[in-house]
Amino acid sequence: MIVRKSLLISSIFFIVCSFNSVNAETKVSEDSLRFNYKALQELAHNYVEQRVSAPDNGRVEVVANNLDPRMVPKICAQQPKVGLATNANLDSYTTIEIECVGKANWRTYVPVRVYRYKNVVTAASPMAPGQMISESDLVFSEVDLNRVRSNVFTDMTALVGARIKKRITAGQAISASDTCLVCEGQSVTIVAQDKTLRITAAGKALADGLKGESVVVENARSNKSIQAVVTGLNEVTVNL
Repeated sequence: MIVRKSLLISSIFFIVCSFNSVNAETKVSEDSLRFNYKALQELAHNYVEQRVSAPDNGRVEVVANNLDPRMVPKICAQQPKVGLATNANLDSYTTIEIECVGKANWRTYVPVRVYRYKNVVTAASPMAPGQMISESDLVFSEVDLNRVRSNVFTDMTALVGARIKKRITAGQAISASDTCLVCEGQSVTIVAQDKTLRITAAGKALADGLKGESVVVENARSNKSIQAVVTGLNEVTVNL
């Protein structure tokens, strides 16, 4: 009888301890935060979106790369730290580090792509080298600025009358390096003027230039090089 009573007390003690243990584990689970692959992507997306700015009159789009949907959800007792990974910056491609500090102590890295879109001047149809640009050759199109390697235009008038230097495909953004109003090696008219006097001379361009840009030209008569401002097709001006 004494043995049975002892066994009964031991069993009750074991059940109570097990119950308390289960309650403790349940409490830890309830107090902890779970982050599946979608939640981790959202943390990375929001971090970048809040810190990048859109170009003037443009827009920005942030895309967090997909993580493996089969990954086991990560547990953290508090909101994890989110920041740029080592050597990462907010360029077109970046990597975000998500870290849980504490007993869990885990890190996850999420690649993020940043697109910066803007309406710029593009070719309405294919254009060949030497072609003079007219307004009908140009249209506005939205392009990803990360894919444009040099300065592009938001004003068509800056390109009308210029010449194409290399082949341009339809829809391609036209950059400063693709065109010239005054082209290197070509003959130009040098205009020297003040308020009352205007003198012209023949010369040769030693560099490419668009309207308003400063270029070096060589006077054909004196062979001297001077700095002048592009004012028209094959025309530069020097103010006296």
